[in-house]
This record gives sequence, structure tokens and C-alpha cells, in this order.
Amino acid sequence: MASVIPKEVKKEIVDGWVAETTWKVCLLTTGFTYVFGTHNTYATLTNEVFGAGYTAGGKILTGRVGGYIETINHRINADDTSWPGATFANVRWVVVYETTGGKIRAVYDLTGYPYSVTSGTFTVQWAAAGLIQIS
Repeated sequence: MASVIPKEVKKEIVDGWVAETTWKVCLLTTGFTYVFGTHNTYATLTNEVFGAGYTAGGKILTGRVGGYIETINHRINADDTSWPGATFANVRWVVVYETTGGKIRAVYDLTGYPYSVTSGTFTVQWAAAGLIQIS
């Protein structure tokens, strides 16, 4: 049996997520392990990064937009997120969550971790195809 989610439904999902409250981006260290079904809100996260240039809770995700691109379907994109003047270590996880209710929208396990920065700028550069894609 073939399964299809109509493009209109994907658009409704993307448009709904873009219209939601403010989203934030937080960073977690190598001490965190994501568990499906357990880590579904910001309050359930542990091992958040600590150091100069980083504030608990992370940063507001700016420039969030939704759209449709024929080759990749529906997506949510945003501006890259940076922490200037940063000094922190062992970053492995990037988490995107809503500020109202703390619902997690995306969890990224950084390839090649852990990442560290000393008196510099730590930047999460979202993929050209967007930070969330619904194919």
C-alpha cells in the first residue's frame, strides 16, 4: 500500500510551526544522551552548556520562515545562530524548542563532536535546505 501526505497538509504543518510562539536554540554537552519519549520539552533536558557568552536557555531563533521548494518539499528555515565572545567546551547537541511550553521541535547530534570555542564565536549554521524538512 502506498502512503502519501498531500502537499497541502505538509504546508499546513510548516505554516503552523512558523506561526507558533518564539523558538529558541540551546546547546547541550557530551554528557547528555537523547532518549525518545523522555526528552520532549526543554525542562527534560540536562547538561546544558555553561560558559562565557552562553546564557541558560540558549538564544532566540531569528528569521524563521516556511516555504516550499520543489526539489526538497516543505521546510522551515532560519538565520544561523551565533554566540559571540564564547568560551565553552564539549558541545554535542543542538536543540530547537518553543518558549511557550518548551516543546522540542528538533534535536541535532553534531557530527564530529565535541566542539569547543575559546574567546571566539560559536555558530550553528543551518543547512541550505532548512533546519526542518518535511519530504
